[in-house]
Amino acid sequence: MKKTLLVVAALGITYAGIAQDKYVTSALTALSTNSLDEAKADIDRAIANPETKEKPKALFAKGKIYLKLAETNKNDKPKAIGYFNEASQALIRLAEVKPEYEKDEVNGYFYYSTIIYYNGGINAYNEKRYEESANMLKTVVKIHDLNGGKRFEKFPMGKNMDTISANAQVQIVRCSYAQNKYEDVIAQLSALIKSNPAGMGKTKDNYIILLESYDKYNAANANKMVNEQLAAITEARAAFPNDPNIRNMEMNTLMASGKTGDLMKKMEDDVAKDPNNADLNFNLGILYQTLANPKDGKKPANAAELWSKAEEKVTRATKLSPENAPYSSALGTLYYQQGYDLNDQMNAITGSSAADMKKYNDLKAKRDAIFTKSLEPYEKAISIYAAREKKSITGNDYDIYHSTLSGYKQVCTVLNKTDKAADAGTKLKELDGN
Repeated sequence: MKKTLLVVAALGITYAGIAQDKYVTSALTALSTNSLDEAKADIDRAIANPETKEKPKALFAKGKIYLKLAETNKNDKPKAIGYFNEASQALIRLAEVKPEYEKDEVNGYFYYSTIIYYNGGINAYNEKRYEESANMLKTVVKIHDLNGGKRFEKFPMGKNMDTISANAQVQIVRCSYAQNKYEDVIAQLSALIKSNPAGMGKTKDNYIILLESYDKYNAANANKMVNEQLAAITEARAAFPNDPNIRNMEMNTLMASGKTGDLMKKMEDDVAKDPNNADLNFNLGILYQTLANPKDGKKPANAAELWSKAEEKVTRATKLSPENAPYSSALGTLYYQQGYDLNDQMNAITGSSAADMKKYNDLKAKRDAIFTKSLEPYEKAISIYAAREKKSITGNDYDIYHSTLSGYKQVCTVLNKTDKAADAGTKLKELDGN
């Protein structure tokens, strides 16, 4: 009896499978006559049954029927999107279950799907719906990577799909970056740069976003990934050795991590290779200045040498790029800072002996001389900014111009150049809108 029951049970399951296959056939027949409600009802019934839900013929039928439903309901966008998503998922599962089943026709559907999902992802990104954008773009990549990424090797539009998928991966990173998910950006971009799909991984923009993400992540997480960041910077510099943005990011990171010796050597090497590059000379000069006058106030033993090197490099930058107002302003500030230090030393003298007075007067002569050297570069920067429309002086330019006028006004006041100090004060009021 047990054997008979087992045989009967097995026959029952087989019969159920055959019965459900009929619904697949009837669904396709209804599709051929454009009886979409009937087609949908039959394929839904077949897919709902465990016996047929993953049979290639059923999955293929659902894909075709639901794509037709999406097309028919295109004026009802939410409904059309729902049908389209279900069709795509059915065809993706078909490719996983039986890759060769109606492959040419299915690949045609996939090509169409990748375009729809990619364009939808871009539109969602532009409308700041980042999660939705990323999900659509991930579907593009999922389709492209079916069957170990080899499914579309012989497909006529395979190269196009490679490009679409690579673009989708880049855009997924942008979605994460827009949401401040810096750890995700780091993981996604590191993988993208390594795989370099369609040559779109190892780009300058990707490296810059990666380094910015490391900056922001490490700032919020106690430099947890600073070693990885330094490695990424080394890789970025090797790939784009002359890019000023990447150079500056390297400089800032090495400074922040206390690796000033490494930074100085790199920047000196850069200047040696390209001695007529104004940016390189300027940045090296600012580094020398920063090292000569550290934030903690502890002057290094070679401070005088560093000041001299800073003056040399920043001066060279102003000669290589004479209409660059920030360079001229920086040179004026370099002299101002040295004069300010001398002024502090003067104020520290409280005695009135002959020796004290001599020391005071010697320091005053040095201070006035160095302050005087600041006038020409400050005036150059002011003339460049003053020639521009006030409304165009914003952001960093505003800050530089404001500090230039402030420094110049103080120097002129100390040197008793009252007319020039008053003119600087007027320009400051105009800049501030007073």
